[in-house]
Amino acid sequence: MAAFDEKKLKKVIDPTLAKAFTHPLRGHVWVVLFEKGEASPTEVADELELEVNEVSYHFRKLTRRGLIRVVRTEKRRGFDEHFYQPIVPALDFDDAEWMKLPRGVRTSLSGEMLRHIIEGFVGALQTGAFDARDRHLSRSWLLVDERGWRETQRVARRALEQFRAIHERCADRGKGSTEPRIPVSVVIAAFETAASISAHEAGNTDAL
Repeated sequence: MAAFDEKKLKKVIDPTLAKAFTHPLRGHVWVVLFEKGEASPTEVADELELEVNEVSYHFRKLTRRGLIRVVRTEKRRGFDEHFYQPIVPALDFDDAEWMKLPRGVRTSLSGEMLRHIIEGFVGALQTGAFDARDRHLSRSWLLVDERGWRETQRVARRALEQFRAIHERCADRGKGSTEPRIPVSVVIAAFETAASISAHEAGNTDAL
């Protein structure tokens, strides 16, 4: 097998999914598919300067685990080149399992996820992709009670489920279609501000 530079590989940050990636190349493949919308083993092999057979092996492993799927096939250089898409359209954590993790671990993983999100924003701005078409960008500040906080989290979760449903409908429509796919990043976040935590630590919840 050809050697590769692990520094070039993209990282998987969801610990539940990380169990499926016993080889770092699989995590790289999975994240590349999210970023590009679809890709073939040949494209990834060329990018990393690896043998196609080695990369194809890891594509097959991800396919068997139900994490990616073939969406189209093209005849190239006398063989069938398969193009894949990711099946799970989000990097997120089960809320109940998340709260079982130690606070320090949650903070570390949240920081890693936010770093990837910021890098995505910066990359889109630098390439002009962010404002290449109509897009949504907003930020809202809410003042809620405990019940409103729980409602806010439920709304965020429902929004994620609706985005996943859109992804699946597009995948169904795309079977056999030559219409190009548009890789889209959706970020959903609802969190207490630093001012909220400071007030809690001071015991001044009336200030919230």
